[in-house]
Amino acid sequence: MSRGLAPGMPIRQPIIDQLPGIYRDEQFTIDFTAGLDHVVAPAVAAIDCLDAYIDPAVCPPDFLEWLGDWVGLHLEEDWSTDRSRRVVGAAADMFAKRSTAAGLRREIELYTDGVVHIEDPGATHTSAIPGQNYTSSPDDRDRTVRVVVDVADGDAVNWAGLQELIRNALPAHLPVDIELREISDSDHDATEQRS
Repeated sequence: MSRGLAPGMPIRQPIIDQLPGIYRDEQFTIDFTAGLDHVVAPAVAAIDCLDAYIDPAVCPPDFLEWLGDWVGLHLEEDWSTDRSRRVVGAAADMFAKRSTAAGLRREIELYTDGVVHIEDPGATHTSAIPGQNYTSSPDDRDRTVRVVVDVADGDAVNWAGLQELIRNALPAHLPVDIELREISDSDHDATEQRS
């Protein structure tokens, strides 16, 4: 990310004022440093407000993707600026709860703007003999994690991106069943009342 010339930006610290007095009266030096002031001013302004550039709530919109890369997020191109800000701003909280049902739910909600239902069997499988691989038995419970996402507009959700997000958030050994359901506003209200 870089910032170019910013016409009309005030020059807060003219270079000529920082030179020894002997050079301040030379017209060539005055003109030369005035030209440099316009090149340096955007860099000084960016450094002066660096905290705003790394805060997803207030940074310039073109910095959001860059901030998302910092924290390992992929932002969809068709997302609004507000939605991208919410996702990047929630990254630390999401990653602190990564691989938990609550963390996965929050990540999917931010990604889809939908209502998420997760069924996690929560079983642990072990072997009675150290060093031997676990073999399943007929009475083992199904270990499949079921994820159902209710959204208002299914076409607005990147299906491949949603599947990748869920598979990356779950442990690799767990099978997952993902369903994306399109619901109307009245269905959404009824679902919230039952929850």
